[in-house]
Amino acid sequence: MIRDLLKRAAVSVTREAASGVRVAGAALLFAIALSLAFCGICASAGTLAPARSVILFIGDGMGVQITSIAGLYAEKELDAELNMIRLANQGTTGLMTTHSADKLVTDSAASGTAIATGVMTNNGVVGMAPDGRVLRNLFEDAIREGKAVGVVTTTSVTDATPASFMAHILYRGEHEDIAGQIVESGVNVVLGGGRMFFQPPPQGERRDGNDLVEIARERGYQVVFTAARLKAAGGGSLLGLFAGEVMPFELERDEVVIPSLAEMTMKALDILDDDPDGFMLVVEGGRIDHAAHGNSIEDALADLFAFDEAIGLAMAYQQRDSTLTIVVTADHDCGGPAITGTSHAYPHHGALDEIEEGESEFLRWVSGHHTATMVPVFAAGPGADRFKGVQHNTELHTRLAWLLGF
Repeated sequence: MIRDLLKRAAVSVTREAASGVRVAGAALLFAIALSLAFCGICASAGTLAPARSVILFIGDGMGVQITSIAGLYAEKELDAELNMIRLANQGTTGLMTTHSADKLVTDSAASGTAIATGVMTNNGVVGMAPDGRVLRNLFEDAIREGKAVGVVTTTSVTDATPASFMAHILYRGEHEDIAGQIVESGVNVVLGGGRMFFQPPPQGERRDGNDLVEIARERGYQVVFTAARLKAAGGGSLLGLFAGEVMPFELERDEVVIPSLAEMTMKALDILDDDPDGFMLVVEGGRIDHAAHGNSIEDALADLFAFDEAIGLAMAYQQRDSTLTIVVTADHDCGGPAITGTSHAYPHHGALDEIEEGESEFLRWVSGHHTATMVPVFAAGPGADRFKGVQHNTELHTRLAWLLGF
């Protein structure tokens, strides 16, 4: 099954490029013209022009260790290369530190907030400073500039990382409050899990009796709950809630009912691309982290390859839009897995089959928790050179803001 996922990710760029990535000819001509205009600005100002649009991929818990294992698996098992590595080789590579304002080891709330707002905060806090100040985030800046914005995740849309771009709350566990803020946020596309936080019983578990699905419809959102409805959805604002809480691990996903991360990403791009001012899209592979917490290398790799498939589709889209920058990173590492030698042997290439199943003496996890290990940063597109070197997650925010001209 993991091999099938990796093969699917490896061919995603070619397939989507051949199908045109559903980018209209007029939009393409506009993007080319705008790119040339940017080049004129660049020549006159002597500096890189900002991007019109940005896709930020966040692999939750995807440190350099699990990325290394995935890359080795792709190379040795399929003679292939991860899309994210291809992206890095086309652009630039950096590293990012992730400690929070109060802890050496961050959680997703503090790290997501640092990326979204540029301010270090305490673990557990979303979109607010340690002293309780509300922090303006990248989505709010983008909306102010007339850009479209969207979030895609395999966790609940109310979880800490996506919430950092759409909400402000002192405790990340207040999912119902976060859901309420999402509906009022003005975000154009929100796709993932978390339906239980939007509806009262019997459909959900909201305690205040408010049906946020109906409120979202009143605000102009199309609301969908299945892969088929997602595929059929037209333009305009879109809220897709495909699971009660988190979406299933990729190996357990019912493809008929629940869309893949790549399918959600392409639908988001279809909608956001309609905005002539550009867009910002955040795509989270959220369940890589959950698998790492459970020390399940099989689920971690499968969800990482599904994440990588979405990156490949975005790369194909980027071939049609030279004003787009793609950035791939993680909010933190989790588990610190490593393929290692032992006191009596080094692993041979065939050991990957045993490692995939989690039954090898050559696979070791540091813990079932987050670590302070640096995470990768890969970028390609206008301004990608800004992401090279070692940076803190607050600096990543600064560079993203610069890309979009904020």
